[in-house]
Amino acid sequence: MVFTRGKVYKNHLDLQKNKGFPTPTKDSISECEAGNSDFTPEFQSYEKSILDLQEIINLLAEINPFPVAIIGLESHQILFKNKLVDNPVLQQLIPDFLADSDLWTQLNSKLANDNFISKLALEIKSSNETRFSAIISGKLVNYEHKRAAFLVFTDVNTVMGASEEQQKDTLEKLELSNLITDTSDSQRLPTIKHSPWPAPSHLMEQALAAISNGIVLTDANQPDNPIIYVNQAFEAMTGYSAGEVIGQNCRFLQANETDQLSLSELRSALQEKKECHVVIKNFRKDGTEFWNELYIAPVFDSCGQLTHFIGVQNDITHHLQALETLQEQKEQYRRIVETASEGIWLLNENNETTFVNQQMASMLGYTIEEMLGASLFSFMDAEGLDIAQDLLLGRQQDIQEKHNFKFRCKDGSDLWAILSCTPFLDEQGNYTGALGMLTNISDVYDELRLRKQAEASLQESKERLDGILNSLEVVIWSIAADTFEMLYLNSAVVQVYGRSVDEFYDNSKLWFELIHPEDQQRVSQSIKPLLANGSHELEYRILRQDGQVRWLYNHSHVIYDAVGQPIRIEGVATDITERKNMEERLVYHAFYDDLTGLPNRVLFMDRLAQTINQAKESPNDLFAVLFLDLDRFKVVNDSLSHLVGDQLLVSFAQRLQSCLQPEDTLARLGGDEFTILLSHIQSIDDATRIAEKIHQALKLPFNLSGYEVFTTVSIGIAFSTNDYVQAADLLRDADTALYCAKEQGKAWHIVFDSTMYDRAVALLQLETDLRWAIARQELYVVYQPIVSVATGKITGFEALVRWEHPERGLISPVEFIPVAEETGLIIQIGQFVLRESCQQLKQWHLEFPEFQHLSINVNLSGKQFSQPYLVEEIEQLLQEFELDPNSIKLEITESAIMASPEQAATILQQLKTLGIQLCIDDFGTGYSSLAYLHCFPIDVLKIDRSFTRRIDSDSEQLAIIRAIVTLARNLEMSVVAEGVETVNQLVQLQLLKCDQAQGYLFSKPLSSDKVSLLLAAKTQY
Repeated sequence: MVFTRGKVYKNHLDLQKNKGFPTPTKDSISECEAGNSDFTPEFQSYEKSILDLQEIINLLAEINPFPVAIIGLESHQILFKNKLVDNPVLQQLIPDFLADSDLWTQLNSKLANDNFISKLALEIKSSNETRFSAIISGKLVNYEHKRAAFLVFTDVNTVMGASEEQQKDTLEKLELSNLITDTSDSQRLPTIKHSPWPAPSHLMEQALAAISNGIVLTDANQPDNPIIYVNQAFEAMTGYSAGEVIGQNCRFLQANETDQLSLSELRSALQEKKECHVVIKNFRKDGTEFWNELYIAPVFDSCGQLTHFIGVQNDITHHLQALETLQEQKEQYRRIVETASEGIWLLNENNETTFVNQQMASMLGYTIEEMLGASLFSFMDAEGLDIAQDLLLGRQQDIQEKHNFKFRCKDGSDLWAILSCTPFLDEQGNYTGALGMLTNISDVYDELRLRKQAEASLQESKERLDGILNSLEVVIWSIAADTFEMLYLNSAVVQVYGRSVDEFYDNSKLWFELIHPEDQQRVSQSIKPLLANGSHELEYRILRQDGQVRWLYNHSHVIYDAVGQPIRIEGVATDITERKNMEERLVYHAFYDDLTGLPNRVLFMDRLAQTINQAKESPNDLFAVLFLDLDRFKVVNDSLSHLVGDQLLVSFAQRLQSCLQPEDTLARLGGDEFTILLSHIQSIDDATRIAEKIHQALKLPFNLSGYEVFTTVSIGIAFSTNDYVQAADLLRDADTALYCAKEQGKAWHIVFDSTMYDRAVALLQLETDLRWAIARQELYVVYQPIVSVATGKITGFEALVRWEHPERGLISPVEFIPVAEETGLIIQIGQFVLRESCQQLKQWHLEFPEFQHLSINVNLSGKQFSQPYLVEEIEQLLQEFELDPNSIKLEITESAIMASPEQAATILQQLKTLGIQLCIDDFGTGYSSLAYLHCFPIDVLKIDRSFTRRIDSDSEQLAIIRAIVTLARNLEMSVVAEGVETVNQLVQLQLLKCDQAQGYLFSKPLSSDKVSLLLAAKTQY
């Protein structure tokens, strides 16, 4: 058998009887052709057969008893021949055959028409007049990429024109050369009769043993077609010895894989006595599988009867694996081409499009089908053609190009692209086409004249990008997944690790050795999940040679091979030390006070909550919370500056700390408020002793920036015996106790009790009800007469606010006015009273014309007095109700005036300018304002009821009133005595020549209707 380009040709060896070589039949050649028509397409594309073609040709030509030659049809050169061609008798046979042009033309024509020849009888005349006759069988083949004729000279005779002695001599030489010359009655040329020589069986045995392909011979005439011979290559390929397989059918190699499609084709070929070429899965003796490329050919005897099947097998497992890898790569390349952001364009030697990817077609606005076959130049305008012509010559000279190029899109717009072009040349150096890669840069090139500017900009951007990449501070690394050997490391490792790049290449474990000892186990444990999951993120510390501890954020991912085995681990390590330090600072700022370094409210509340939870588990563990507030701290800030105030807070915190145990918690809540959590105390007495210790410690002054400052503190204490659940409740109660301590006076401490809470709740409810009272108009105004002490006539009224609560009834001003002052509601209430009073006074003037001299006193709170638009509001009310300004008297307390004397003097003067009379209410109870009294435009001094009440029984009180009256008279002011309730008090005021008085002796506060009745009766006291 001879194999060439995947085709099989038969010599039809008769191995059963006389080992002769019969003439091939036309049917067997046809069967050979048909048997090869279904070869697997994968094997048609390879230039060389899976079998070693030259090895097969050399072997079978060597053992073939006929002259064999392969002759090039175009070159007339002998491409291959066996030793018989060089026999002294026949060595001139082929040259003489080639020299006969008629014979050669006849052979060429025959091969061109039929693709093969069978038993063609020829007569050859040599140059020395020797005449040969031969029967030639042949086949048109492709040998070494050349069209050639494969020829076997089966019968050779040299009788024509020779003497008997010459014929005898020729026969002897042929015998010596083992040349087999057979006769055939079907040939038209006479032949020399002789007996066939015996076949060189020992040579065949050696050849089959030496061949690298597995050879198996089966007996077709015995049941189940048993094996009668295998060569050594078969034994090596399958693992079975010849003794183990002789007598068996070859199907034992299939194991359980008996339903392969190729086996059906093989069985059919055996039944039809045809050649077959299949690829099947076989199993070796050890059970391992291998892919067997099997060629089967039938062997016929001289009578055309099937005697044997010969099989040639080759292990192509590795080849199929290579094909699979190649197919995967092809698929990968296909995906890359399809998803590439660049356009890909293939041209042939005529610059016609043979391939474009979707991106390229989309760039130009065409479909792929529209572009295939189209000339490159059809996508250019005149300008693009000029550029192309200049560059085309270089492309054909195998010059790789990269330049800017202009194309014309389907819609007529221009496409500027960076074109990278690689030419294709054949073996002779002829241009066969080109590959182009296009990057769309149309957005950069608005016009051709901007091209150079864009190139410069692009170059500048490239240099800038290179600079950025070269200055990266992150460590980029790659290591082997099995050995952790360093494969790549950038220079940033020097800055981050403080080690050179070479040190990491020399020591593959260095990166792990530099990990902080406390983090090494955690990093080591992360490797297994990394290999399992494919990626991982981790933060850990490293310890540098210089002692620095740095934090790294490492993002790693695994690279796998085609079978899913990890081959590399790659990652980026970022130095996050600054971020970690910032996080620590943020955590510190979140839980500690910046000024004093003490725990802040958040941390204090957390520790308090923990203490409460621990107390639930251990009821005998008692604790207390102290809420501290510096007394008159605002005075220090306002007088000595906030800087000194901050120094006081820091020094105060240090002094407090000296009074506490290490397990106690001191915190600053904000401003001048501090809290203390006393843990593990025995009773409330322990907490009060700490409070007293703090008071004692504050008796010493603080030396702050040259100032000697004394301060005191008010303390509220909440004890843990009240079964607290929420930390906020405990802090609330301590704050409530603090508020009570401040009410009691400065430098005091009070322990919380439930009545404080009830009072606080009541005040909160009162504030809420008061807000609703204003909205629901539950407030109203009453009027108390002011009487002339000398005449007993009514000279005016003082307007007083009252509150009729829908549920509680009448609520005293003593109860709700302080709440209104504290919450700021007093401003709304004061505006309401002022408007009601002006409106009512106007109504009385209209109703009682004889009382035009009546005036009305309205109280102004300190907050109301400090309002920026107070004067404008009063002026507007006077205009609205058409009142004489002299009929309005505003009562202001000494405290409101002395809070800001300069500002008060300005406002009072503005009011005086309007014509309004000004009164100092409760004179003598507030700040000592005698030094300022003559500076203010005051018209009336109102003596507080606390002096009037004991005027008839207390000589000191009488002396004070006498002094006030005398002072007012000297300052040209009038005096009104409040709280007159007895006749004796009135007589004393008359003796002191006090101007006016008011009190229950004359009348309690009256509603506006009752006042109208009083005026109508012209009452006189």
